[in-house]
Amino acid sequence: MGLETKCRAKVADGLGSVREADATVLLETDELIVRGEARIKVPRASIKKVTTRAGVLTVSAPPATIALTLGVEAAAKWKTKIEEPPKRLIDKLDVKPGAKVWLFDVDDETLITQLAERTDRTSTGSSASGCDVVFVDVNSAKELSRISKAIDATHDSGAVWVIHRKGPTGVADTTIFEEAKALGLVYTKVARVSERDTAEKLVRPRVRSIR
Repeated sequence: MGLETKCRAKVADGLGSVREADATVLLETDELIVRGEARIKVPRASIKKVTTRAGVLTVSAPPATIALTLGVEAAAKWKTKIEEPPKRLIDKLDVKPGAKVWLFDVDDETLITQLAERTDRTSTGSSASGCDVVFVDVNSAKELSRISKAIDATHDSGAVWVIHRKGPTGVADTTIFEEAKALGLVYTKVARVSERDTAEKLVRPRVRSIR
């Protein structure tokens, strides 16, 4: 996951315009996002320089120079995080080498490509069993029943990633959590899949041994 904070943001673009306002700032896999009156999105790949001084983090990129008043400790943390190479999708999704994986009606090209690099045990048929990981696409309330089929396709310690559209057109994460609870599953992680999709990781609860 990335970072999120509320702070004072100052954005100076290449046209001489300067906007300053209280903002919500997010560092995602591919973008630095400033929301509010000083709104801007900067691709992480375009960031040329990151500096800190007296608690202010300054990010320089071709679209703009962004100054975030974060405080000394937080500014140092954000600088380190921005300068880190973004984690690959396959690693965010916890897929181990050689894992048995089922893609249940999933069409994300990046995920499919990276899975092929990580394991040769990926199937795309209408059913599966004994899987380490199942990725299932859920894009309407009618498709929530797919979650039950997906968890049934895993072994006891397997995981299901429910992929769905972001925003008002997709299935809300709260709806997915309700379905998971009804099935006796627990939510453990969220990950950005693409500009369009996000995903929640569901697993069976661990059974504590009694000694």
